[in-house]
Amino acid sequence: MSPLEAFLHVLCKYLRDRGAMVLSLASTVGQKKLMVSLYGLWRRHRYWETSYRRLSDILEEITKNEKFLESLKRIGVEEIVAGEDEPYIVIDIEKIRRSLKC
Repeated sequence: MSPLEAFLHVLCKYLRDRGAMVLSLASTVGQKKLMVSLYGLWRRHRYWETSYRRLSDILEEITKNEKFLESLKRIGVEEIVAGEDEPYIVIDIEKIRRSLKC
């Protein structure tokens, strides 16, 4: 599994658990972008499913590769932010809805 596939696998698990509620609330108030804490993704990562020991290993490989970053942007993951307090991703709500069939 590539780091991109591994990340999308974990993101889909998160969206299956929390996505419908979060995306619905965000759409209701008119938000176009959403910040998702990577803590929620870390909790759903299982190394035996992705073959990566830690989610941070996946993110490290993704951020080093412009192709992976561009692929994420196309589906709606606009940015991976280290953040001072907590790392997060910025997603485009509509692109994620159209792109990911989790």
